[in-house]
Amino acid sequence: MRARLLLAAALLAGVLAAFSIGSLVPEILAGLLGIGSNAVRLALKAVAVAVALPAMFYLVERLFLDRASRRK
Repeated sequence: MRARLLLAAALLAGVLAAFSIGSLVPEILAGLLGIGSNAVRLALKAVAVAVALPAMFYLVERLFLDRASRRK
């Protein structure tokens, strides 16, 4: 039961981190590149979040699989 709660908390934290990273990094890059179009900035954020979410789920899954294999 405790492991499931820990996994749920880790997944929630991963989702929040993915949204944060997925929205902040493209905004900074767009500013550095001088992109002023709101539509382009929004598209960059959407693509970044779409890439960051599966990456975070993979990292959390990997962490828990490694943790589970060490316990046995």
